[in-house]
Amino acid sequence: MEKILRHRIIGLEREMESFTDWLEDSNAEPFIFSISGIGGMGKTTLLLQMDRMARQSSVRSLWLDGQGSLATSGAFLASLEMSLATEYGRTRDPELALLPYIVNELQLQRTVLFIDNCEEIAQLEGWLFSRFLPGLKSARVLIVCASRNGLPLKWQTNPEWKSQLRRFPLRLFTREEVYDYLGGSGLSSELQRAIAEKTEGHPLSLALTVDMLLSESAEERSVWREVPAVLSAEFLRESASPGVYRALTVLSLLPVADENLLNRLLDAPVEGVDYYQLRGLSFVRDTVDGISLRQVVARMLRDDFARRNPEQFEAVRHQAFVLLSERFHSVDQRMQMRISAHILELYREFLPSTHAYANFSSSLKPGEQKPFRQEDLPYLQRFLKASIQGSDWQSELVKPADCPVLLKEIAAHFPDGIFIVRDEKGMPLAFCAGVWLHALSLPLLERYAPGCRGMLGEEASLLHRLPPEAADTIFVLLSAVNSEQSLYRPEELGALLMQQWLVHMTGGLRGILAAGDPQLNSLLSILGFKACGKATGFAGIELTKWELDFRQTTFDQWIQRIIRQTEIAAGQPTYPREDEVPPAIDRSEMKQILDGLFDPDKLEELPVMRRLGWSGAQVRTIIQEILADPRSREPLTVLEKEILIASYLRKDRNKNQLAASFHMSRATFYRHMRLAEKHLAFVLSELMRSGF
Repeated sequence: MEKILRHRIIGLEREMESFTDWLEDSNAEPFIFSISGIGGMGKTTLLLQMDRMARQSSVRSLWLDGQGSLATSGAFLASLEMSLATEYGRTRDPELALLPYIVNELQLQRTVLFIDNCEEIAQLEGWLFSRFLPGLKSARVLIVCASRNGLPLKWQTNPEWKSQLRRFPLRLFTREEVYDYLGGSGLSSELQRAIAEKTEGHPLSLALTVDMLLSESAEERSVWREVPAVLSAEFLRESASPGVYRALTVLSLLPVADENLLNRLLDAPVEGVDYYQLRGLSFVRDTVDGISLRQVVARMLRDDFARRNPEQFEAVRHQAFVLLSERFHSVDQRMQMRISAHILELYREFLPSTHAYANFSSSLKPGEQKPFRQEDLPYLQRFLKASIQGSDWQSELVKPADCPVLLKEIAAHFPDGIFIVRDEKGMPLAFCAGVWLHALSLPLLERYAPGCRGMLGEEASLLHRLPPEAADTIFVLLSAVNSEQSLYRPEELGALLMQQWLVHMTGGLRGILAAGDPQLNSLLSILGFKACGKATGFAGIELTKWELDFRQTTFDQWIQRIIRQTEIAAGQPTYPREDEVPPAIDRSEMKQILDGLFDPDKLEELPVMRRLGWSGAQVRTIIQEILADPRSREPLTVLEKEILIASYLRKDRNKNQLAASFHMSRATFYRHMRLAEKHLAFVLSELMRSGF
């Protein structure tokens, strides 16, 4: 089974079709194929498949390994001579010079010359263009070169050969192709889903994961740690110096960085020569904003960094959060949205991995961002219909029977209020729809969602006079995912939709929505939404109004909340800030109080109670009021309140059951628990200073 999987070729139809066309063309001209891609993308696998096909077609194939065959022109020719002799019994007359012999042999018979690992081909460019390639102008020869960065620019601009050159940059597998690969593996459907979500379409990651899971000694729980480590070592092998190695691990925590920004997170500054080497690595993109890692490589390097040195990883990640928040207001809107998306990627570990509405552990990436098109509407209506039938994903402000009509109205009159997540082919997978609040849209909102009047309050009269071009707030009414397809979990699409919408808001906009589901409310709190009162839904359901406001400088508040939630893991002091008075109690004391909350004798004996002069009844009442208060008390979130209530007030489940009830792993639950205790300690300290 393993061998069958390892030799399966998927996702390379374009390359194989071009190769087949050349093989079947009786008048084939000399051609050069340049195949490129980062480590593990399947370059060698593709060459091997082409080699097999050439031999099956009775076309001669010769193979060179660029790591040794490209050192000198003599080594190049000697390697070809050896291949001709050992594989085809062709020998050279000692009186005939080597170059004319090789050129003559290539002219005699149709041949495919494979050159793998040809990163060093630049050192032979002059000789190849002046001596070797001119002799092949009339030969039926195809030269297939595989390298990480592709053939150098000189090949692409050479007047004699540029028309004979075809470039094939390899891409990641689509989700459909991943499932195609996994189809014959014999692995359970649930395990196939996990593999598809975690391997990100990287061919070598996919193959390694499957091989490890199929091996008798493999333990499932170790695969997700071992595979990133193996692949990280493969990528880091390109870095020739310790300075480059350190810079890569730090670069994995930044969306893009120039030399100065990179050095702010490095203990020892990266030298100029090392930065130059970084720019040349196959998995590093060199852009006008600086250098950045390819997304799949950045994820693998982060995973490996966290595994090798978790404490240092947490500390550097925290520094990256702080650094990016400082940069946000000094860059343009395009870079602001990029920073926002990257912060959410780094924040992923602190989100519930499997929430009822969103699965943030998935590595799913959106397809190309395209605005709504009228041909998308039938797909969105189908998603919405299935959502309504399942009583899921749609707004509680709008009557179910009105949802399809409302979507049609929005598509016809306010299409810029529709946000779509698409697959690699551009097909819709999920959407949310709302209206930008202004004078022309308010009547539609009030007609289909009358409960919005109470939510908008006095602002409604101002909005009725606001021209459309001044609108900066979107009111989300509908949301649905394609639950009929089998490639993506609905929760994956939900997470991606939320992240995409949130990143869009960080460009200086405000978003409003209403929800009555406790789990959705807790998720919105984690994502930085603020509860701003109550509203009534279409069936008298009590809803919470949530806002995410980036119109002014509130990005700072949003990122500071995220920073607070990562500081404990990074070993950083959460509260107080430099300009604040130290809290009266710390987290460990807060935990002692919570543990003894319903044991008056135990509570009165605590040193912190005696030190502060509190009575047990007094502090118990205050804590219960804090946790029961629907209003948000920064930095204590709604989710953290729910965790504290379930853990210390109800106390009807063990920790494993509690983690499961909050759709978190045990480790993630403990992290949220510690943050909740810390933040409650801060709120309680502030209340104490104000005299309760």
